[in-house]
Amino acid sequence: MPPAVLDGAGIDPGAWPGALHAAEHAAIGMLPLVATSDRWDVGGVSTALHPDTGEPTIMVFDGYPGGAGFAERAFGAFEAWVRATRDAVLGCPCATGCPACVQSPKCGNGNEPLDKAAAVTVLELALAPAHA
Repeated sequence: MPPAVLDGAGIDPGAWPGALHAAEHAAIGMLPLVATSDRWDVGGVSTALHPDTGEPTIMVFDGYPGGAGFAERAFGAFEAWVRATRDAVLGCPCATGCPACVQSPKCGNGNEPLDKAAAVTVLELALAPAHA
């Protein structure tokens, strides 16, 4: 996601890690809607500055050596996947994030940082036609 897009949406650079991390977790949790899998079949990483992209980045990838096709199927159904993810996070009644929306039982960072509200914005930006 280009920094200018995040800035333009009102997400402060200090909030990028939590926004991206929460969106990553939510997307992994919703992956079974578009790829027959569960969150233990895939991995993810999010960072405010990825060395390969030079931008804030979220990656979801197959957790099996050589891949099993889960991430590829998710990519093929990107809009449906991200829309469902956004709707689930937005519709969750919790205030700041919970296991039903942005927390992950397998997070290596202890579910920190997470920013539920900014994650919704990131997911909406990912669905925007100008960014697609």
